[in-house]
Amino acid sequence: MFLGHGTVYGAQYYTVAPPMGSSWRDMAAWCQETFGVSTGNIWGLKDPQSRPTERWYANNAKFWFREEADRTWFLLKWS
Repeated sequence: MFLGHGTVYGAQYYTVAPPMGSSWRDMAAWCQETFGVSTGNIWGLKDPQSRPTERWYANNAKFWFREEADRTWFLLKWS
């Protein structure tokens, strides 16, 4: 797993890029069950003044987590 972080609309996110061949669908399903449903719409916000509000997103071959602890739970599950 490749760890990183990024800023989206000024909000800090902690990222995980699973290696090629990982079960992306299973990981996304687990995130929904564990952290709740995500719209996945992190960059397409209609109002430029709005901010990301969801706990997690999947985009650009990465999982993006608002809280570092959620990323840690993800790593514990999938490592």
